[in-house]
Formats: sequence, C-alpha cells, structure tokens
Amino acid sequence: MMSLLLLGFYRQYGKSYLLHWTYAWGALAIYHLATSTALALMSTHPPMHPLRITATFVSSISGYLQTGWLLFGAYELVRRRPVRILSAQQILAGLTAFAIISAAILLVTLPTGSVRFATRVGLHSLLAGFAAAYASVALWRARRRRSGIGFTVLSGAFAAYALESLQYVFVDAATVVAGTLSEYATYLGYVDFVLQSVMAVGMIACLLEDEREATELASQEIEHLAYHDALTGLPNRPLFIDRLIVALAHAHRAHAKLAVLFLDLDRFKDINDSLGHSIGDALLKAVAERIRRCVREGDTVARFGGDEFTLLIPKIDQVEDAAKIGQKILETLKIPFDIHDQELFVTTSIGMSIFPNDGADPETLVRNADTAMYRAKEQGRDNYQLYAPAMNARALERLALENLLRKAIAQKELVLYYQPIIDAHTRVMTGVEALIRWRHPELGLLLPAHFISVAEISGLILPIGQWVLETACRQIKAWQRKHDQLTMSVNLSARQFQQPDLVDQVRSALHQTGIEPWQLQLEITESNAMQNAENSMYTLRELKSIGVRIAMDDFGTGYSSLNYLKRFPIDTLKLDRSFVSDIEHDPSDAAIASAVISMAHSLALKVVAEGVETLEQFDYLRQQGCDAIQGFFFSQPVPAEEVERYFAVTV
Repeated sequence: MMSLLLLGFYRQYGKSYLLHWTYAWGALAIYHLATSTALALMSTHPPMHPLRITATFVSSISGYLQTGWLLFGAYELVRRRPVRILSAQQILAGLTAFAIISAAILLVTLPTGSVRFATRVGLHSLLAGFAAAYASVALWRARRRRSGIGFTVLSGAFAAYALESLQYVFVDAATVVAGTLSEYATYLGYVDFVLQSVMAVGMIACLLEDEREATELASQEIEHLAYHDALTGLPNRPLFIDRLIVALAHAHRAHAKLAVLFLDLDRFKDINDSLGHSIGDALLKAVAERIRRCVREGDTVARFGGDEFTLLIPKIDQVEDAAKIGQKILETLKIPFDIHDQELFVTTSIGMSIFPNDGADPETLVRNADTAMYRAKEQGRDNYQLYAPAMNARALERLALENLLRKAIAQKELVLYYQPIIDAHTRVMTGVEALIRWRHPELGLLLPAHFISVAEISGLILPIGQWVLETACRQIKAWQRKHDQLTMSVNLSARQFQQPDLVDQVRSALHQTGIEPWQLQLEITESNAMQNAENSMYTLRELKSIGVRIAMDDFGTGYSSLNYLKRFPIDTLKLDRSFVSDIEHDPSDAAIASAVISMAHSLALKVVAEGVETLEQFDYLRQQGCDAIQGFFFSQPVPAEEVERYFAVTV
C-alpha cells in the first residue's frame, strides 16, 4: 500500500526521490513475502529444494535492493539533485551480486536452516543498520535548513531503524551460537511494523514540506523575475523607479542631493547584427558586471531595456561625485571584453541629472538624464554630459533636424564635395576624398558636423552612405577620360561597416558604374575597426578580395592594437589632423608623426597626412617620408566641376 501511495505522489509531483522510495517499499514487500515463504518451507522442504532456494535468493536480493533505494531517496531529498544513473546502476548491481553470492555461500556451508537464515538476515541487518544511520545523520543535519518536523521525524525513524537492525545482528548472532531461532526474534516483527509506519509518516511529511518549500521558492523566483532583469540579474525599470521614489523621499527630508545616470552602449546594435544575439547577450552581462563594480554598495544599477542602463546614486555632496562615477565607468568599459574568444571594444554615452536642480520626480529625472545622454552621443560618444535645461530645446531641435534630413534625402539636397589628395613628392593630385554636404534651402551649405550624428542615431546614415558610395563611383567614372589614374576615397560609417551586405553593395556600385576596383578606396576609422576586430578583419578581407583599396582613417586617435594593425588587410594609414596641426611647434606631435610614418612603411603601407594647412607642416612631413598630403594648404573640399582644374597640374 505504501509503495502504491508513493507511486501516486510521484506521478503527481514528479520528484525522483519518490520513485526510489516507491521501489524501496515494493522491495520491502517482496522481502517480507519471500522471507515468510522461506520460513514456512523450512520445516517441510529440504534445503536444496527449488522453492526454498528461490525464496532465499528473492528474499536476499530484495532486502539489499530495498536498502539501496532507501539511501538513493534520502540522498536526493537532502542534496536536491538526482543520483547519477550510471552510479545508481553500478551500486544496485553490486548489491544484487553480493546478495546472490552471500546467499549461495551460506546455503552450501552452514548446516541448519535456522543458522543459515539467521546469518543471512544478520548480514543484511548489519548493512541496513549502517545505511540507515548514515541517512539519519544526513537528514538530521538537513533539518536545520528546513522548517517543519518532516525531516526530524524521518531522521528519528531512520535512527530507530538503524538501532533495530543492529539488534537483529545481535539476535541473529545468538541464534548462530545456539543453533536455533530465539523466540524473542518473533516479537521484532511488531517493532518493524511500528518503525515502518513512522518512516512512512516521515516520508509523506517530508514530501509535503518539500513541496511547500518548492512553492515558496517558485513564488520568490516569480517575484524576483518581476523586478529583475532575467539576463543580467540587475533590477529592472519598475524596481529602479520604486527605489528612486524612496530615495527622493529621503533626499527631500534630508535636503540632500542624488544623481540619476542614464547609460547607452555605443553602436551595440552593430555587434548584435554582425555577431548574433548570443554574443550580444554575453557582452551585456559582462558590461553589467563591470558597471556594478564601479558603484558603491548602496547605489542601484538597473537595466532599463536593450542596451540601456540606469544608475541611482543617493547621498552625493557635490555634482562632481556623480561625474567621478561616470568617468570611472567610461574608463572601465574601455578595457577590451573577451567574449567567446573574441576581443570586443565597447564605449558608452552617459547622461546625468541631479536632484533637486534637474527635477523633483522620477519621471523628470530619468527623462532629463536620457536627454543628457543623447547630448553625449552628439558630442562624439564615449563621454558623459550633465543635464542642462537648454538640452530639452536641443532635443526638440534634434527631432526637427531628423525630419528635415529625411526630406533632404527625398528632395536630393545632399551633395558631394571632393578634397584633393596630393603626392607629397611630385605635388600632383593622385586622388580625392568624397565629403558630404547638405545644401539647405534656408541655412545654406551645412557641414557633416551639423547632421551626421543625427543620421547615425536615426539610422538614416545607411541610405545616405549607399548614396555617397554610388555617387562617388559615378563621378570617378566621369573623370576617367581626363585622369585615368585617379582614385576615389569614400568614408564608411560605423553602422554601414557592420552591415552584412556591405560587400554586395560595393560590388554592385562597381558593376553599375564600370570603374576598376582599384580606383575605389574605402576609409574606416580606427575606432570602428577595433570595435570588433575579428569581424572587421573578415569584412576587410572580403572587400580586398574584390580589389578595392582600404584606408584606416584618423589613425592614432583610437584604441588600436599593433597586432591587429599588421593583420588588417589595409593599404593606407591616414594620420589624424590632431597630430599635424601643431607639428612644427610641439616635439611630441612631431615625434608621433615620424613614428607613425616609419611604422607604416615597415608594414608596406602608404601614409596620408590629413589637415595640412601650412608650408612648414608640409615640408616636415615630406622630409619624414610621408607619401601624400591632404588639407587646406592645397585645397579645401570643392564641387566636382572645380576638381578638374587640378588634373595634371603641379600644386
């Protein structure tokens, strides 16, 4: 009956220890039945009769297996993990073998049936006693972690069962010495019944307590998931707002300041699109852990959604305290991440709002921190910005600018200007760089600084980038008759470079315009290339395979690795203007420029210096072996029709 009852519980709750105990009670029933049969046949059948032998072996095997299954159930209940199937099978096989061998040996060596029976039961009782004692100790220790009396009752039942088993050992030893069964042994069956009943009650009590605890844990887990992010384990938006409400109440009473920081990872979408969401999720977890290590114990780090994080910094004395935390986060995230054997570079833009200056309620503080974060992105990313009231006006201006930019694309107000690239030794123009301008009907000609950041944030940079590529290729084709050795340099935006169909776009532009691949040079910035170096390397190799040239723009301003630099399939390094502008007065800039040129030549790369504006800069760079020059000293960016005057002319 107990076996059937536990089987019903197992089918309802699915806990594996119930199945072990079901087998144990079933084996116990078989053990009692076989033992009773063996005792009944002892006086009517000879020792080697098949019925007596069968009853003996069945009794022995079921008794040992019952002990094994009892232990398995107790183990799984205490340790909260299942017994390994292979280990369980090996233990049960060993118990079965021991039962068969010991029964066979005793059947042959001992003279009388009562002595054989007593010895066999004594051996089983000895093993069962130690096993029950072990289970009792384990359950007793585990009861301290549980509420209720189930573990206590079951532990006590196992302890009593162990003592009774040892009593069986002494009784059976006396039987072996005396040669006949003691009458006292017959009363132990009643004790067995009582102990087994207590054990059954303890098992059911443990099941009910285990199920109640599982329900409580499930409720806690549901509550945790309701207020925490499932991926990073950080508080989510509702919990962050709740904590912010409480912190604002404390700050208001104490006349104290608090800060809200809004973080957004720069170009995280590119990583997701190029490497997949599994790597993106792993990166988010790593970023969350680094941010968590940057704050104090009482601060709150929350994941607001996607690649956005918020921080609540209560009890700050000065605005600078929040700024220091923001700077610490920026510096921490600049260290490369090792995700699935890939080195990833990530930066973040941070906006900050301060109570009470920037808002007195949670919604206002979070909104203003978000506004400041967008200002940080417009300032070039990888920085923090404090909120100022003027930023709301700036946000409205940004939205208006985005709408105007969409109209500009549709109405073809975007145009390309071209800046000549001059050979430093012959002073002959060898190429041009295509630079976008916006011919605004009211504001006139706008430089990229006025609208490119909005294009990046809104995603408009993708259609703009494709238009620039196709237009530049058509223009170089138009100039081919007059200058067949001219090259066209086109800048690739960060988002454009991460597009999976970039190579197909370039191949299509070459095919449609009919220019030679070597006439097109694609420029990527150093920071974009290093953001995901392995993926960048693959994309650059694909582009090189179709014959286009590759230039690394703004070299020296990013977080570059010389190891990757030598592996990137690039043709040209473009020395950033920040190292050129003061080259004739600053020995450090001069040394850096000289070192970059020397290093590039050792890697068989050409060097183009950007931002050359004076004769002194030009002379120094030429003396250092710089290959080409670009800057206002020779020409500012001009419309296509003005470029032709530089053809075959020494500048």
